[in-house]
Amino acid sequence: MFLNYILPLIVSFIFVFLFVFFCTKIYKNQPYEKKLKPIKIIFYSLVVLEIWKIFYLIAQNGQFEPLRYPLVFCSLVMYAYPLFCFKKNKFSNVAMAFCVLPSFIVFLMFVAVQWQYEMSIIQAHSYYYHAAMMAVSIYLMTSKLYVFKIKDFYSVFLCLFGYVVFAVGLSLFIGGDISIFGPNKSFIKFFYDKVGYAIGNLILIIVIFLFCFGIYGIIELCSRKKEKYKDCENLKEKTND
Repeated sequence: MFLNYILPLIVSFIFVFLFVFFCTKIYKNQPYEKKLKPIKIIFYSLVVLEIWKIFYLIAQNGQFEPLRYPLVFCSLVMYAYPLFCFKKNKFSNVAMAFCVLPSFIVFLMFVAVQWQYEMSIIQAHSYYYHAAMMAVSIYLMTSKLYVFKIKDFYSVFLCLFGYVVFAVGLSLFIGGDISIFGPNKSFIKFFYDKVGYAIGNLILIIVIFLFCFGIYGIIELCSRKKEKYKDCENLKEKTND
């Protein structure tokens, strides 16, 4: 348990902390483009490692399997990073929003299930991938590249909704499982068996909607209270003057 789970987790948390701490400190007062440099490095490393993983797994037995390719939910950050880490554009904020909250969810899900797997070179790859994803999501906030706004909730939900529809459709088409949304996926198969596959995915979509709305709603309320408190303090200072 220690070598297969606890130690890799400790190393992952140390990596996340060091990345966020040093990158935030180094690029604190730098312009927008400079702040993106650490994310570019992470992006290039993930692409290289993903290509290596594909060839490595194919070399094991030469078979085609969907999970060997970047189609699972965790892989989506690789497609989102280029939308903002090279040049600011109209998709940048949506892409950054997608890389924050979903990355937290994926990382927590990853941590929750890894205890059952033996450490291997592929497992080491997964730990780095998810730790890097988490590090970037936190750095986006600490560097103030991304600021939570209630309007982003719609974009995040639509992206998640679109992926669920894609994963369900592709899973049924190939007769396999993409992420956790295939009919035979062991992680939530008990749920599908209990309520049915179609109803189960509909419930998941509703849960995703409520979760996204809840998180963004809570942050929005906290932000408004903070702003209201600042306004009151400023008013008091002006009155005292």
